Amino acid sequence: MMNFRVLEVHTLHIRDFSGEKIVQALGEFRNFEIETARAKSELRAVLYPFKKILRKTFPYFILFIAGIIFSLTLADKFDAFAVKALGIIAAFCGVSGIISETRKILIQRKNFLSMNSDEALKNSAWQCVLKIAPKKFGDNDLTYIPVNEGTKNLSVHELAEKYNLLEAISKKAFDLIRQQKTGADFLRPRNFSQIKF
Repeated sequence: MMNFRVLEVHTLHIRDFSGEKIVQALGEFRNFEIETARAKSELRAVLYPFKKILRKTFPYFILFIAGIIFSLTLADKFDAFAVKALGIIAAFCGVSGIISETRKILIQRKNFLSMNSDEALKNSAWQCVLKIAPKKFGDNDLTYIPVNEGTKNLSVHELAEKYNLLEAISKKAFDLIRQQKTGADFLRPRNFSQIKF
């Protein structure tokens, strides 16, 4: 079992005539437990990403094929230039999507390959936490800051940059995280919600 303590961040996007503003607030601390088998399965999916690449790029492949078919077969029936241009644009968007998604997946694989096995397993467990953790609370988007030694060693500015925090919220998070315990004793408090997967 791999344990993670995280601090919730609530972000509300407000759109008005002057543009978009964000309002942030800190939520509560949560504990997540990830089964080691689940983390290992996630790690295998990252290191051997063929299925993931197929799943992520399939919609773009369909867009590419549709663009080709659209530009080749329907150009005779309608305004040839407009239809061909539309088909070419769709095919280009499909190819761009395939390249972009494949690149993201391969960069992630490269990053995991550069880690030692324990670090890679812990990072894959963290990916599991991010997948299963709630993403919304009402209108608010939820993001999570892990409470660990790495996060405790960040400055207020680094914390704000890494987790897209407003400066005032970053300072509050910095203070709260530094007060938290890390290691095996962090699951003891009862006033924090705990989620097991």
